[in-house]
Amino acid sequence: MDRMSLRGGRLGGLTFIELIIVLLILSILLSLGVPAMRQFLHGIQVRSEISRLMASVQLTRSEAILRNHTVTMCPSSMASSGEPICGGTYADGWIVFSNRNRDSVVDDNDQVVQISDSLPPGYTLTNRKGTIPAAEQITYRSDGSSWRNRTLLVCPPDGSPDNSRSLVMNIVGRPRLTRNWGTCPAP
Repeated sequence: MDRMSLRGGRLGGLTFIELIIVLLILSILLSLGVPAMRQFLHGIQVRSEISRLMASVQLTRSEAILRNHTVTMCPSSMASSGEPICGGTYADGWIVFSNRNRDSVVDDNDQVVQISDSLPPGYTLTNRKGTIPAAEQITYRSDGSSWRNRTLLVCPPDGSPDNSRSLVMNIVGRPRLTRNWGTCPAP
C-alpha cells in the first residue's frame, strides 16, 4: 500500500483561502493589541520612574535625619556631565547632597550622596497641573521635615492620564505615591 491510500487520498495543509483568512485574523488581532501593549509598557515605565524618584526623596529625608543637618535633592545632569551643579529640571536627572549651608550649590564641604539619570525620552516630570517642569530643589531639615507641600507628576509620552503617577509631599515631609493625581501635559 502506498502513502496516499493511507490518508484517504488527501494531503494535509492549508489552502490559499484558508491562509488568507488566518493572516487577516492575525492582522486584526495585532492592530488591536499593539496600542494596548504600548500603553501597558508606558504604565510600567512610569511606575518605575516614580518609584526611583520616591526612593531618592526617601533617601534625602533619611540622610537629613542621619546626618543631623539639611540634605537637598536638586535637578542636575551630573550623571551625564560629571559636574555636581544644580540646574535644569528633574527630567534631566537629579542629585542628593548634604547641604550644611542650605543653598543651591554643591560646595567643597558638601557630599554628593546619590546621582540619578534622566527620565527616558518623551516622559515628563511636572507640577500637578502639568504646566511647569519640576525644577525646584527638595530640602529636608535634620528633623525630617520639608519646607513646603509639593506634587511631582510623571507622565508617559502619550500623555495618558491613566498611566500618570504622582509623588505628593506634605509640609511635614512625608512623601506618598498616588495615581491620576494631576493633569499630564498634552503630547
